Amino acid sequence: MSVEDVAETAEAEGSDLLAEKIRYSIIGVENLRSENRRLIKEINSLESTKLRLESELRSLKLALENERAERRHYHSLANEIITRLDVVGQTVDDVVKRAEQEVYRHRRENPRAEVPDIKVPPFLRKVEAALNGNGTISQSRMTMQDCGSGS
Repeated sequence: MSVEDVAETAEAEGSDLLAEKIRYSIIGVENLRSENRRLIKEINSLESTKLRLESELRSLKLALENERAERRHYHSLANEIITRLDVVGQTVDDVVKRAEQEVYRHRRENPRAEVPDIKVPPFLRKVEAALNGNGTISQSRMTMQDCGSGS
């Protein structure tokens, strides 16, 4: 081999190496481009999912706040009902105590007398009817003993 043959061979090998490097570089660039397109599609899909989830989150937060407001309303209403029922209970207790005192006074004044029947107040009839569940009143008159006088 002559010096020129060696130079041509080295040059051919060098150009083959350079061509090979260029070919690998082009393939690498194409791989990067396809990977970039795939990642762009994935990003778009993730952004779409993100927007959908954010919208769902806002909707759930709004529903939660509405339920909390409703709960506060019913809690306030329950407290008001409890307060009113307490007042009604105290009123009934006072009426029963006064009736017991009246019965006791009548017995002291007239120990052998019959205890008179008393008429049931209309609101107690309604309560009794509600408790019976059938809308009828089991009795329309009560004795003082039935109202809670103890003797």
